[in-house]
Amino acid sequence: MSISTSEKKKLETIRKWVKKERRRYRLSAQPKFSIGVDSRTKKIIVRYSLYEVVGYNIKKDEVKTKLKRKNIYTSFKLNDYELLNVRRVYNQIVKDIEKANKQVISDSVNIHSWVDKYITNEMRYGKKLSPRTLKSDKDMIVPYVKWLEENHPKYLDIYNHIDGGKKVLEEYLIMKTNKGYSKNTIANSYRRIKGFFNWLSDEDESIPYNMLKMKGYSIERNADKLPPATSIDDMKVLIKWMDDNKENKYERHFIPILRMLLLYGCRISEVVEMKIKDINVKTKIWEFFSKSSWRQIKLDSESLWRDLDYWVFDKKGKVRTDKEYVFHLEYWRRGGKDGKGGGVKMNLDNHITMSGVEHKFKKVILELGLNPKLTPHSCRRGYITYMLEKTNGNVPQIAYNVGHKTWDIVRMYNRARLPKERMSINFKEVLENE
Repeated sequence: MSISTSEKKKLETIRKWVKKERRRYRLSAQPKFSIGVDSRTKKIIVRYSLYEVVGYNIKKDEVKTKLKRKNIYTSFKLNDYELLNVRRVYNQIVKDIEKANKQVISDSVNIHSWVDKYITNEMRYGKKLSPRTLKSDKDMIVPYVKWLEENHPKYLDIYNHIDGGKKVLEEYLIMKTNKGYSKNTIANSYRRIKGFFNWLSDEDESIPYNMLKMKGYSIERNADKLPPATSIDDMKVLIKWMDDNKENKYERHFIPILRMLLLYGCRISEVVEMKIKDINVKTKIWEFFSKSSWRQIKLDSESLWRDLDYWVFDKKGKVRTDKEYVFHLEYWRRGGKDGKGGGVKMNLDNHITMSGVEHKFKKVILELGLNPKLTPHSCRRGYITYMLEKTNGNVPQIAYNVGHKTWDIVRMYNRARLPKERMSINFKEVLENE
């Protein structure tokens, strides 16, 4: 919404009046601020700028900053401009800028502020990160910072890591080893903490790249610790459970998700974040962006489309427009023994969470008496294993099917070959397999 010509003229009058007020109270020309008007409320606003840290210039030995615009919203309309206390506004701006300047000095060396930026900014190296990645970074880096607070507060200053960071990190990893953490967990901690400082070297030229690199911690993942793949017998049990519960309102939200995990070997994040607009209901092709690349999956299962009917189409058979995600947050809760509680929980604006699916999957697995180590990711491993072992598998094609950029990950499962036309597991084939 723009302002009228008369309001623009009034604004010029106010700006001239503010200049006179600054001279009247002998206020310095610095810091600068300007007078504007909120186009919606038509009330006076005061605009000014302050600095925030964006990095470090090693040649000049100083922090790199950028100006950030700030607004002070007043309660005065244009015609009441003389009620504005210019001296008070000026003093407030001076205090804000002084506080920001102190923060600039603090933030340039404070590991807390850099970690907060690292684990909250979804864009890194020009790529959008998944919430899962950000959470994993947080889970590994924040405990390290807390450990520094208790044991080596000196290293809360990021620049102290340049000389002694490797020794301190090694002490932290040895501590975790002595406490019985698995090799995979320790290696993950090392990799994510080192990755944070490598990112920091891009933000601040004075931080050397790979300065925390150590031998012995970049270990191969322990295959025995990885979740097992769903076997053919597991699939049979799960398929029967889905068929038996297709009319069960307490399971309706989970069955199509489980079916997609089994049929197409999707990542759990891809399924829960599936959007209606990404599905061509005529061609039954789901096209979506995942892991920095576009993927296509042909949803060629009739049983899946029966499951998806409620989630994708309205009562008239038209594609739903009242929500964004296919699997919006909706599930039935059972009541207590006294008959109270229960009912449906629904939120069309949000999708069902990954943790919600993981908990439900674990509950079903335990109810069915299957391997308690199975996880939703086991379906992805089972998909790859099945498709490779059942056919003459084409490794590049399977890598394409599941969205792996390198073939080596697929080769870990098998070296069989797969015909290119196969995109999904055939449940009938699974059930008939003896």
